[in-house]
Amino acid sequence: MKLRALIFVCGLLALAVARAQSPNEPLHPTDGRDVEALKVAAAKLREAGALVPEATLTNQLARTNCVLTLPSARKSRLTGRELWAAARAAHIRVGWNFLCTRCNNWHLDLAGGYALTKDGAVATCHHVVKRPANFKEGSLIAADEDGRVFPVLEILAANQRADACIVRIAAKDLKPLPLATDVTPGDRCFCFSDPLDERGYFSDGIVNRFLARQSRRDTNAPPVTRLNVTTDWAPGSSGSAVLDEFGNAIGHVTTITTLPGGNGKAADADKGKAPERTLITLHEAVSAKDVLALIQKPTSTGKR
Repeated sequence: MKLRALIFVCGLLALAVARAQSPNEPLHPTDGRDVEALKVAAAKLREAGALVPEATLTNQLARTNCVLTLPSARKSRLTGRELWAAARAAHIRVGWNFLCTRCNNWHLDLAGGYALTKDGAVATCHHVVKRPANFKEGSLIAADEDGRVFPVLEILAANQRADACIVRIAAKDLKPLPLATDVTPGDRCFCFSDPLDERGYFSDGIVNRFLARQSRRDTNAPPVTRLNVTTDWAPGSSGSAVLDEFGNAIGHVTTITTLPGGNGKAADADKGKAPERTLITLHEAVSAKDVLALIQKPTSTGKR
């Protein structure tokens, strides 16, 4: 069976999405049935030999740039409904389907991501594609909001310090978000993600400030640019896009920091622990600037 056909069959294994109060909007299940359907679809891809081995993918984390043709930034403001629709359509869950060394079961550990191009380029966090500690064997997969499951074919570029990574998945009909850097504190922003496995949570807020995050290990390295925003997220949201009010991605979810409760240290948005006492929670996003730093424009010949 051809790969494209196989992906289509796997997509059919996802449950038919019920509809909410408005007749055209999805109603997300809360009993985990959608996750079980994704596990079945991932198993079908694995059994068909369609998944790329872990060693091949992790070796590609050394790639520092790739060539992509990106959509132009949007200039017209979108309504709240239009922003939700754009964020949801571009949202791609990315993560590991792996055999666990502790329980000998296959797990599906998905976080967020967002389409950059129609033909399969997806941005996410570097820590999302890092191999799990209890990993025995497995591979990276991706899933869209229609329940289709795709192999991650390759890692195109990555920057661990910036917590940015671009992968290519086996899809040709994604709905990408443009990247934009024209943003300032006070601007409205939005995020569609799956915090703590609460599917399809959409929130809005503002940009609080920009940060120059310096490496503690290499003080001579240039700092990476981060944004603090007031949109909501939690473990499970990492890699999900943060949008401006035009529907452009201005960055993506990376960490949560609690102040002054707990130890006051930042934690990956997929690995945060509840503090004993919290007065304020800072939501930090990777900037679109550092995602764009991974991307080169195509040459006139179109070669990589």
